[in-house]
Amino acid sequence: REQGASALGMRSVAARLGVRPASLYKHVVDLSGLQALLAERAADELLAAMDAAMARAPRTARVESPKIPMLFMANEYLRFAREQPALYAMLTRHAGALTAGENTPVPTAAVASTLRVIPRVARVALWTRLLQVVGDLTGSADDSDAALALWAFLHGFIALESAGMFETSSSNGGFARGIKAMAAGLRRPTSGAHPAVVEPAL
Repeated sequence: REQGASALGMRSVAARLGVRPASLYKHVVDLSGLQALLAERAADELLAAMDAAMARAPRTARVESPKIPMLFMANEYLRFAREQPALYAMLTRHAGALTAGENTPVPTAAVASTLRVIPRVARVALWTRLLQVVGDLTGSADDSDAALALWAFLHGFIALESAGMFETSSSNGGFARGIKAMAAGLRRPTSGAHPAVVEPAL
């Protein structure tokens, strides 16, 4: 949290703890293992923050518009990434794939060996929550395409903002507009309404 993700190393952690670097290997396999454990911690903290934010949404508003929980969740995701950039970096750079599918990149043998002994409970729970939030809008309990689209928007916005790519003094308006448009586009049509037009893949 204090020095950033790039400053993390076995020697720096050992120095902070006042032990020899070799002592750390009794607890983690290697640096990849330490990074994966921190990614799990980050996922757990982010999920808790998102759930707390969605719980704060007024109940009447949630009933009137299924989009409200997603808006509250997205705002909290952005806040977490802004206020905890080092932990967020661990989650998105060192956690491996959150989803496991046929197109998931195969890690190297050394990394795969490390990740097998690292729990992924919080990271899987985070992905499950994204599926749940978009599922409430699309009507599909396992709409991974919609969840990926939401995640890509959130992370893409954060990546551009942290890189200083936005020239305006405040980018919050663009974030809010994008999330609202996505929520409106994902929402399933009401009974009797015309179905949403789905553009063919490019």
